[in-house]
Amino acid sequence: MIRGVSCLLAAFMLAAIAGCSGDNAMSNVPDEGNAPAPLYASDAVPRISYIDGTWDSQIPAPDGAAVQAIDAKFGIDFKPQFYYMQEYPDKLTVTMASGELPDMIGFEFPDSRFVKWARQGAFLRLNDLIARYPTLSQIPQSAWSSVSVDGSIYAIPRWFTKKYGKRPVIHKDWLDNLGLKMPTNYKELKDVLIAFTNDDPDRNGKNDTLGLGMSSVGTGILYGAAMSVGYDSSAWYYRNSAGQLIPGTITSSNKEHVQFLAELYKAGAIAKDWPVSKMSDVRDAFFTGQIGMYFEQPYDFNEKRFAGLRQLQPSAVLAIIPPFVQDDGQSGYISSGNGIYQLITLNAKLVHDPKKADTILGMLDYMSTWIPWEKRVPGNPDFDWQYGGVGVGYEMKEGKPVEKIDAQSLRPKNYLISRYWAPSEEVLQPQNAVTDPLAKQFVTDAVETLEHVKMYKNPVDYIDSPLRNEKESELEKAFTDHVTRMIIGEEPMANWDAAAEEYLQNGGQAIIDEVNKLLKKKGIEPGWE
Repeated sequence: MIRGVSCLLAAFMLAAIAGCSGDNAMSNVPDEGNAPAPLYASDAVPRISYIDGTWDSQIPAPDGAAVQAIDAKFGIDFKPQFYYMQEYPDKLTVTMASGELPDMIGFEFPDSRFVKWARQGAFLRLNDLIARYPTLSQIPQSAWSSVSVDGSIYAIPRWFTKKYGKRPVIHKDWLDNLGLKMPTNYKELKDVLIAFTNDDPDRNGKNDTLGLGMSSVGTGILYGAAMSVGYDSSAWYYRNSAGQLIPGTITSSNKEHVQFLAELYKAGAIAKDWPVSKMSDVRDAFFTGQIGMYFEQPYDFNEKRFAGLRQLQPSAVLAIIPPFVQDDGQSGYISSGNGIYQLITLNAKLVHDPKKADTILGMLDYMSTWIPWEKRVPGNPDFDWQYGGVGVGYEMKEGKPVEKIDAQSLRPKNYLISRYWAPSEEVLQPQNAVTDPLAKQFVTDAVETLEHVKMYKNPVDYIDSPLRNEKESELEKAFTDHVTRMIIGEEPMANWDAAAEEYLQNGGQAIIDEVNKLLKKKGIEPGWE
């Protein structure tokens, strides 16, 4: 975040939170002497504003039918505003700098900006509130640690699967068309992706395909080709000479991964404009049959994309690539965090309006509560309402509810917590949520493949490191700039060690020291789940 924005926000928050404690953690006891004017009259309908980002192909309308349903059910005047996720960081920064904050503020991750704004007093401290709500109170401590700053909880985390997150997906039909086998190492993968680029894998007689889809706008490099946990830049898997766990970003295995990408780029198997390509554009290219390998998750996705690819390429078959065996003999993918993805903060001013805060937390608790598959039927009023009503927001097919395509504005779930807090991975059964033939084929294959794949428990997901929260995203961005130049040939790979040393000197080693100290103190060991 630029210095000017930080100063503006800090000035605003100093005026807004005169009653804060010395560590900037908001108190949940209203300071009557500094209380602002009521946010609404006692006999009026409370207005609840909300800003967030979405990766979905369609943004829920700010005044859709589902908004009216939410208003009626909870007795509020709901004012949501969604943006595409790759535009959202800039929108959020502008909103935070304005000082006119919504009641609810969404984040994709608890990144350094979340930490800074929490410390500046922008968000409501939730420690003493969550015990009042049946589902929120059951969220594991590890999840709360991820949304805590200096011991204070500042957000409601959204549940996410550890197993069925983004995985490398390949056109198996293209492999079959070219007589190629599923790749098991980087040499084989490079040969496959170059063949996908040059050898007309879809048999349409045109030179219109690329091997790998990759982007890097507002999000760092997405997604590269980390084909096992050891090559994953986000995994704390390897150790330095002092025996400390270190971030995958600066490891020699990540260097091997980047070298692979540079060779692919030189061979023309990655789009020349990938550093300025949006993830949504690359995803669309994959689902219109232009790219042979990308990343997708077999859970919580829009079937419309699969239906579109199937119509363009009726013989399409998609498969998750099993992880490669690493030099240490291990293989597996990194677990999708510690079971959360995305979070919602509450405006700190709600400390003076506990009724509105209770309404918001009650809504989020209700929308997070797990509904078993056998109860996801029109006869269940909670489920039926959350999904917009049978025949409107969803349909019953083969005895299972299936969301109607492009009906985001009709389903209340798309406006609040869209994923139930599942009691375990086993109850998910993601194949039950899809009916499109290609989507079902992909999810079924993914479930079967991932059943035999180990998931690495990333130890940093289970601690709260203030230094890492504050500095890591900036360090990662600077290192990504080096990596991008290396991939496109503007910086030699020989600069890798110098870039890694820069990372360490600018705060990376301090983060490593703190992380390892916290892991030892809490007795947390890396391992496989």
